[in-house]
Amino acid sequence: MGASMTVPNPDHRTLKVMEFINIGVKELAVFWRHFREGDKEMLGVIAIDQFYLLFHEKRSIFGDGIFDLCDIHHTEELDFGEYLVAVITYCLFEPQEILRFCFYIFDRDKNGYIMKEELELMLRVLYHIVPPNDFSGNTRNALELLDFNDDEKVDWQEFNRFHVLFPALFYPAFRIQQTMITQTMGQRWWDKKKRYLHEEKVRRDMIEQLAARKEHARLLKLREKRIRKKMGLLRYMFCPAQRAAFRKLFPVDDAQAEKTLSEAELQVQKAKQREVERRLRELNAKNPETSAWGDYQKRKTRMEYAQQSADRTHPRRSANERALRAATRRAKKKKDCQT
Repeated sequence: MGASMTVPNPDHRTLKVMEFINIGVKELAVFWRHFREGDKEMLGVIAIDQFYLLFHEKRSIFGDGIFDLCDIHHTEELDFGEYLVAVITYCLFEPQEILRFCFYIFDRDKNGYIMKEELELMLRVLYHIVPPNDFSGNTRNALELLDFNDDEKVDWQEFNRFHVLFPALFYPAFRIQQTMITQTMGQRWWDKKKRYLHEEKVRRDMIEQLAARKEHARLLKLREKRIRKKMGLLRYMFCPAQRAAFRKLFPVDDAQAEKTLSEAELQVQKAKQREVERRLRELNAKNPETSAWGDYQKRKTRMEYAQQSADRTHPRRSANERALRAATRRAKKKKDCQT
């Protein structure tokens, strides 16, 4: 992205990050100045060792995991866009997400659990304990109290419970985040951005819920239209029992609801629908549609069509004509009041 003293033109990745957390050019310049502190040779990139020096941290597997998070080209160097993504992503992590990140890094096989040896290795990395040195103090006591399964595997639930019992054990992982926050924009700025992201999420959820309600209302209206066409207007208006039966016959299409139903529930629902159809057939057999009712429907349809045609062909009065008619009505009303 260049190595000038001024902020370079943002690339597509930087623009996406700026849009995501709503940062402006002035705030971007603060990140750029911090990036330039590590880019002493003005190459436009920082190596992994310079990345650690920026945040006054010792190199570790955990820190390398943060670096690899955004080193998409695997060159062990970060340009400004990759640096920005790495810092913003990690600084916005919630405590549970930091734990998830720790678990992900040390789950080498990505099979959903960590071996006992891998957990001990992770703690050695976090606390910079190099063999032959061993754990001491609270860390040693915590490892002794940790109840491993017979297979000596730790899944996510056990890992999370381990953190609840000994919250200080993974403090170095949280310390790196706090250092990044302090060295870049400060705690207040990052808290503000977290609130902004939370409010945006709430707003999007509300929009989605509103859209879902509108779609549901549209489907209900469409169903009533189908039922009214099937039953006829009079039967629809004066036969609520039949109308309710037809509503069961024409359920509102809800793909999400169908996904949540089990196979047994779907079978029960289909059986109920078949029963409703059978009852409707019996009802139609007991109360067949007479020829008189058919003639009435035809006459009604012709009358409605004639009325619609008349409405379409009726000429629209001009503004002067409407004003004259209104004045005539007012004069007549005034005369009636006087008498």
